[in-house]
Amino acid sequence: MADSDNSRSWWRFFDGSVSVSASMLLAVLIDSCALCDRLPLLGFLGELAEQDDGVIIVATLLLFPTTAALYGGAKVIFAAKEAVEKKAMERGRQAGRQEGLQEARREERARISKVLAEHGVSPDSELARRLTGESE
Repeated sequence: MADSDNSRSWWRFFDGSVSVSASMLLAVLIDSCALCDRLPLLGFLGELAEQDDGVIIVATLLLFPTTAALYGGAKVIFAAKEAVEKKAMERGRQAGRQEGLQEARREERARISKVLAEHGVSPDSELARRLTGESE
């Protein structure tokens, strides 16, 4: 248990560093973006980034939204992938059940035909059709 907790702490450190790096990259891009002045929120962040230590302030402001976008989006993608895999597995199970059911029916029909033949009973036409599976 301690090993898994230790590995989680390393991944959390990595997650945090990726979030900080992404928010810093966005802050630098907003600072150098000439067209961002036309948009209200990006214009405000651009003006803020031009001040002393503004890029760090903007990166700090963008840290939570960046983290939410990076890891919230990743969780949604992996949850969707897991749901699709579960659905595919269930379809496979259903197909396997149907195939098994059909195989069991064929074996049972063959067994009944064999028992009837051993006792010298000839089935009527309807029963013969059902035993060969033609009525389905």
